[in-house]
Amino acid sequence: MAPNKSILFVKLGHFSYTNDAVALQLARNFPDHTLLVADVKTLARRSNLTVARNLLEEVTTFGPSVLRNRVDLHAYFFRTPFIFRRLNQMVNAEYGPMASELSFVIQTQGLFSGRIPGVPHLIYTDYTFKDNLDEPEHDTRQFRSRTFLRYEADLYRTADAVATTGSHVERTLINRYGCDPARVRTVHIGANVRIEPVATDLARYAARHVLFVGVEWERKGGPALVEAFTRVARDYPDARLTIVGCSPAVSHPQITVAGRIARDRMPTYFKGASLLCMPSIIEPLGIAAIEASLFRMPVIATRIGGFFETVTDEETGILVPPNDPAALEVAMRRLFEDPALMARMGEAGFNRNRVLFDWDEVGKRLRDVAWSIAPGLRAAA
Repeated sequence: MAPNKSILFVKLGHFSYTNDAVALQLARNFPDHTLLVADVKTLARRSNLTVARNLLEEVTTFGPSVLRNRVDLHAYFFRTPFIFRRLNQMVNAEYGPMASELSFVIQTQGLFSGRIPGVPHLIYTDYTFKDNLDEPEHDTRQFRSRTFLRYEADLYRTADAVATTGSHVERTLINRYGCDPARVRTVHIGANVRIEPVATDLARYAARHVLFVGVEWERKGGPALVEAFTRVARDYPDARLTIVGCSPAVSHPQITVAGRIARDRMPTYFKGASLLCMPSIIEPLGIAAIEASLFRMPVIATRIGGFFETVTDEETGILVPPNDPAALEVAMRRLFEDPALMARMGEAGFNRNRVLFDWDEVGKRLRDVAWSIAPGLRAAA
């Protein structure tokens, strides 16, 4: 019997529902443990003084441009040295006294530190700031705080283990952060929507129904997609584009803007589409590409970041250069003209990703990483 009977899971919000899935897998794989969950966003909100001071730090560090939209305001709030230190203080103030009862601490992402002295520390992440150096159009504001970047590097290098959602993040941690390869392992990630049976007849693919899924319209390459689709639509009056996740100011008779959709309604959109087009200009992973493949859809994406992990070019989809409407147009026309090719790519994507990106399998891989830093867990299993 393991002497410690609790696990502390430190998170930031829902993380595109990933944190919900991680919590479920921790409960399943460590049934004899109590799962404690600390949301650093909730901790920060407890102190108006902390929020006010950090907002000032945010604007001073990254400039007034962060005030232009809610996405930037939220993202850069958690990228100041002050909030990094303060959140770790808050975590330790609340959970440090029970350190002897904790088998390990696991946190998602590297925007804060959930480390508690004397307790094994595991990080599960899809992203590092230095991954942005591989993106052709990364936001240079992210590199303005050298102190925060040093904190992030120290966080990864001192963690007992780091589990990543993709091998490109693993390579970055080893090659650019100097992490010990023995302590970094790719475990992948799972789909965050319910997977349902779908039609695989050619009529589905011949419908030429393109689906876009993304909350951040510009970062996900939405403007380039609309430009390319508008050109293609002139020759294919039956083609359709549905935009899910955001509400850009787009007006075209063959384009539908669905906006934000509840997660339980997403299977309807995947099942009703012929292919997914996700031409991101920055992409840590692209979970929507995984989900589309599990609905047997081919994927048109860009040759950046996580798409090298989730889309096999010319096998499960087509990869094009980022911010290249002409290349997107060529890819769409090619698939529109060959429903059989779309069907083959959709089937290949399903067969490749159904185990690799299955949450139950990911949960077992995370369990194995936890065992490696807290050997007593394996003995108690």
